[in-house]
Amino acid sequence: MNLKNNENTIAFILVASVLILTSFLWFAFQDANGNPPLEKEAYTIEKKWKMPEELDEISGITWADENQLACIQDEDGIIFIYNLISNNVVKTVKFSKSGDYEGIAIIDSTAFVLRSDGKLFEIANYRSDEFYVKTYDTPFSGKNNMESLTPDKENNRLLLIPKDKGLESKDYLGIYAFNLETKQIEKNPLVKIKRKNSIFENNKKGDDKKSSFKIHPADVAINPMNGNIYIVDGKNRKLMILDSKGTTVKLYDLHKKTFNQPEGIIFSQDGSMYISNEGKNGTANILEVELN
Repeated sequence: MNLKNNENTIAFILVASVLILTSFLWFAFQDANGNPPLEKEAYTIEKKWKMPEELDEISGITWADENQLACIQDEDGIIFIYNLISNNVVKTVKFSKSGDYEGIAIIDSTAFVLRSDGKLFEIANYRSDEFYVKTYDTPFSGKNNMESLTPDKENNRLLLIPKDKGLESKDYLGIYAFNLETKQIEKNPLVKIKRKNSIFENNKKGDDKKSSFKIHPADVAINPMNGNIYIVDGKNRKLMILDSKGTTVKLYDLHKKTFNQPEGIIFSQDGSMYISNEGKNGTANILEVELN
């Protein structure tokens, strides 16, 4: 009887030891911010903000001021001002009816919102109760599926990229400028992004090898520290970096356990990068990401 009890005790100790060791190894390689247990991951999640239910479909982010991001989601014509310090929505601005709103940019006191059919909304004095709205037609339509919009303050313009179909050619996607003085899209693209690129071939893993990978921009941002252009792809969970001339610098994989569906990207003035994720199979969030 004592021998049997001793055997049970030993078995219990062994099982408990294995569980403790497993837990230790797990937490050694994964933290609360969602960093995946990969030894050679190319990025670190510095901070994570879980979005409220009303931003579960968050589709675009930009800076409203130092500690606040202006967010939109792809169902309602509403700008949500989210405070990164208090972790909540502090103001909403309803500028239009329901629709598929995908990109947002702010220049001074004016907000610009891009709808997927190419319609651009200008909301002047957007934080005032007396804001007013103008709309602009662009050469784009629903076939282009417009999602990317970012401010380029130094050049007094906004940048836009089609997601699914190029404006002139099926072989490339252009980065286009919306001139804030003329309020028109400049005819020629600033940069041409080849749909098929050797960097994609080198990046293929697993099932990707079965087909030719193409970039599907969900949003775009300019790094103020070096002028490089960053494009996030929510469909394939990629982050692509171009220099100001359009040369591909780097292509990153974004881990699916951390990035549910990356849809928005923006940089702070000190070069910190923020990426928003829709709540696909999880809770929507905003991540501060540092590339290693």
